Amino acid sequence: MPLIAEPLHDLFAARVTGLDMTRPLTEDEVAQIVGFMDRYAVCVYPNDVPLSNEQHIAFARHIGPMQHGHVLTVTGRKDRLAAWPELVDVGNIDSEGNIQAPDSRARQFNNGNRLWHTDMSFHPNRATYSALNAHRVPPAQGDTEFADERAAYDALPEAMKRRIEGLVASHSIWYSRVLSGFPEPTPEEIASRPPALHKIAQVHPTSGRKTLYLASHASHIEGMPVEEGRALLKELTDFATQHQFVYRHRWSKGDVVIWDNRCLMHRATPFEDFKYPRDMRRTTCREHAVVEPFMH
Repeated sequence: MPLIAEPLHDLFAARVTGLDMTRPLTEDEVAQIVGFMDRYAVCVYPNDVPLSNEQHIAFARHIGPMQHGHVLTVTGRKDRLAAWPELVDVGNIDSEGNIQAPDSRARQFNNGNRLWHTDMSFHPNRATYSALNAHRVPPAQGDTEFADERAAYDALPEAMKRRIEGLVASHSIWYSRVLSGFPEPTPEEIASRPPALHKIAQVHPTSGRKTLYLASHASHIEGMPVEEGRALLKELTDFATQHQFVYRHRWSKGDVVIWDNRCLMHRATPFEDFKYPRDMRRTTCREHAVVEPFMH
């Protein structure tokens, strides 16, 4: 049975129905999922109940090489999802099942998710698709915003397109975390994830569309004075996150939202996170098979 995509925005984003994520997918279903991603870049799959961790992981394996285990160290963080190393915990719940304490280093680290970013841009082996499953959502707010960097690139003045062609930015997770108020990274943290270099303007590999590749992780532009490069990165990010390029998703329990990190930025929006639990679990596919050592 063909899947049905209902557009959610004039430029990108769709709600997709007709897929049972709890069972193995057929080749045709995988082809439809990937085709929708090339067209819409973010797809919302509603489910009556959240996927089990095993179902979530099994689904993600259909659409790319899987991240397995941590790609960086947050000193002192205890992993409540340690039994499922393919899952990334982006909620506000600690390993004991309580809302994270105000001084929790894990909470402070996740505050960086409220900046516009692209998953894994701080790594040379970039993320392709992220699939986020909503297990518990707050009664209000806590939405996620997505910005279409393909449409933003298309709308850039030709002079800016020429200016940025070939420019390379250095991306560091610790740069964005300090921007968001994270304490000075420990030597252990810095050593666990050095910066990565990526072109600012790229061709999306499966759709062929030209796109920006930006993130709050981008600390500077190679070969350019730091402040000048940061001003250019800010100008581009401000342009790419204008209202006409942004879709805002209001979560329902059970939703699985998949997005393409190679052509989208996203950010979490605030909610009463000291009052309400938010349990969100993410799988992350990568451009290439993951060969780095497993990190607890």
